[in-house]
Amino acid sequence: MKKLFFWSFILLFVFAQSYFIYALLQPETAKSFTQLWYSFGVEQTAYSEFVFRTIQWWVVLPVLCLGLAFSALFRASKWLPMAAISVSFAGTVALYWSAYAPALLVHA
Repeated sequence: MKKLFFWSFILLFVFAQSYFIYALLQPETAKSFTQLWYSFGVEQTAYSEFVFRTIQWWVVLPVLCLGLAFSALFRASKWLPMAAISVSFAGTVALYWSAYAPALLVHA
């Protein structure tokens, strides 16, 4: 049962990461995000600009998460499953933060 929950979390995070990366690889999506921000008078943050500019390299993140998950499956270690979930969660937050950070949603 633990493995089922573990794989559910990992696959949920990997799906969310992959979906976001795929969407940003489409030129129209990134352009629509920036146009939306500019129409509300919000400037894109440096972090957001970095992620949008280097999105093609972020495909390593879901691969890394799946690699950690498979390592945790085949090795008898207590810290490896937690590391896999932590990296998956942190990576998902890092990606989505680039588009939905409070600084991008609220104009001060």
